[in-house]
Amino acid sequence: MSKDDWMAGEPIYVLIAEDERNISELLEELLAREGRRIRIVHNGREAIGALEERPFDLLITDLMMPEVDGMELIRRAKALYPDIMVIIMTGYASLETAIQAVKEGAYDYLRKPFRLDELRISADNACEKIRLMRENKRLLAMLHHAGDLSERDPSSFLSVAGDENPSEDVPIFSLEKLPPSYFQAGAIEAGAALSELERLGALRQEGHLTEDEFRFMKQKLLSRVS
Repeated sequence: MSKDDWMAGEPIYVLIAEDERNISELLEELLAREGRRIRIVHNGREAIGALEERPFDLLITDLMMPEVDGMELIRRAKALYPDIMVIIMTGYASLETAIQAVKEGAYDYLRKPFRLDELRISADNACEKIRLMRENKRLLAMLHHAGDLSERDPSSFLSVAGDENPSEDVPIFSLEKLPPSYFQAGAIEAGAALSELERLGALRQEGHLTEDEFRFMKQKLLSRVS
């Protein structure tokens, strides 16, 4: 199972706020990809209205716009959706505005005139981060649903068939509780196993998994590699 398979059916919603219509149309064409839903607005007020209508994953905005400027738009977007990624475009760049944009939560800051591939690469990188954040949240939700790992009850850990003489120090899950589902049956490809192992390692580093839980899940994962 690949990362693309894991994220199937979950489009990334992109909001582009640019007051020059010819530029906004160009950006829409440049950034269009399968799995992305792009909406164009032409001033800050329209952008706020769009954000209040539905969640967006990525906001690409000009800094200088009618009615509401890009900096205020970042604040409003972050207040509504703290995880939203923001890319700022501006022809009035300075060190001070760049620092302020980052403080307000901007992911990237592009000074006009920029090459189109600069924006494309920045947007592609942002979308990849969005997919990774979604997958980490999905995996973490599965882990907590499977065994409430943050406040686990040792009496709920059962031995797994085929595991002989398990260490008493290692938490053991029943097959019904073993997350994620593809740990339970069937082989998985080495590439998918490596990606999932990296995610488990990140969860361990963030404190969501103990060392014992990580080692146990790693062992079960590697046992399924084809």
